[in-house]
Amino acid sequence: MGFLDNFKQAMEAAKEAANNNIERQRAEKAAAEAAQRPQARPQPARTQSRLPEGVVQANLMQMDPIPLGTNSNGQNVMVSISGVIRAKAMGASSLDSNAQRVEIKNIVRETLTRELAPNINSMGDLKFLMLTANRLNPVVIEAIKARGYEAAFTMPLVIRPVQ
Repeated sequence: MGFLDNFKQAMEAAKEAANNNIERQRAEKAAAEAAQRPQARPQPARTQSRLPEGVVQANLMQMDPIPLGTNSNGQNVMVSISGVIRAKAMGASSLDSNAQRVEIKNIVRETLTRELAPNINSMGDLKFLMLTANRLNPVVIEAIKARGYEAAFTMPLVIRPVQ
C-alpha cells in the first residue's frame, strides 16, 4: 500500500498548494483594487461663516412651539414656525453671534405670540395660516428693526399648528 499512501500525501500537498495559490491571488486582487480607488481628500474644517462680517443667521425651525392659549373649544393651541432670518446689528453690539441669534428668536416669539393670539380660533385653517404668515413677514422684520437690527427673511415664515 505504499503507492496509495504516497498518492494521498501528494494529493494533500497539491490541495494545500492550491489553497495557498488562491489566497495569494485574492490578496493580489485586493491590493490592486485598493490601489485603483482614489483616496478621499481630507476636507478642511469649516472655521469661518460664509456670511458677511457681522451678519448672523437665525434658524426659526429650531425654536420650541409657541403656546397661544385655549381656543373656544377648550383646546390648548400651539403653533410651530419655520423660516430663516439674517440680521446685522445697526450699531456696535456687545453681544456675540450666538446671543444675537437668541435675541432675534425671542423677538420673533414675542411678536408672533402678540399677533397670533387674537386669532386663536382660526389656527386649524391652512389657508388662514398661509395668509397670516405672509402678512406677518414684514411685521416680524419691523419688530426686529425696532430693536436695532437690519433684518430680512432668507426663508419666509411658515406657521403650522401643533397637534
